[in-house]
Amino acid sequence: MKKYYTIESNAWDRNSEIRLGPVPAAIDKRAYLFDEWQYINDQEEFIYFEKLGKEMPDIYTYNLPLVSARLKDILDDAGVNNVFYKPIYLYNDADETHQYYLMLVRPLNCVVWEKSKHTVSEFSGLKKIVGSFVINDREVGNYKIFKIKDILNRFWVISEEIKEKIERAGLVGIKLLGLPEYYGL
Repeated sequence: MKKYYTIESNAWDRNSEIRLGPVPAAIDKRAYLFDEWQYINDQEEFIYFEKLGKEMPDIYTYNLPLVSARLKDILDDAGVNNVFYKPIYLYNDADETHQYYLMLVRPLNCVVWEKSKHTVSEFSGLKKIVGSFVINDREVGNYKIFKIKDILNRFWVISEEIKEKIERAGLVGIKLLGLPEYYGL
């Protein structure tokens, strides 16, 4: 059985905290919430940000799924090819500009729901993982990063290989949890 980990923003890492301004209208909200690549173009966008910590985070999963150029390089070097990247430049009043990417990841129907802690929204019918969960390896195949299909949570799942590369590179602002440790917010 393969080991998987969730990856998302670390809300407790105040050293790498940022706040984004409004998301440009050219970025379709439904498209990035549901990973509908066909509605997102690959042209550059600029988003104002406020730097609250000392460092820039390598991942941002709150209202927009962003990864830093450093994290993108790790994924590229690992041969990850099931993602779409849209260049995003974050800028602020201090004339800082940082390159990020809106990252959309192919969603997979791979959770063993009978063995996973989850709820179902009465409004949308979407599931939310609220505790430990189990992945069916056969549904994942060789993917090293993926999103779980039809859930409300804002995280991705990564392989042990990607987790180790992230840790070796010393990336910041990232919360990595093994699937049995996941507690869902």
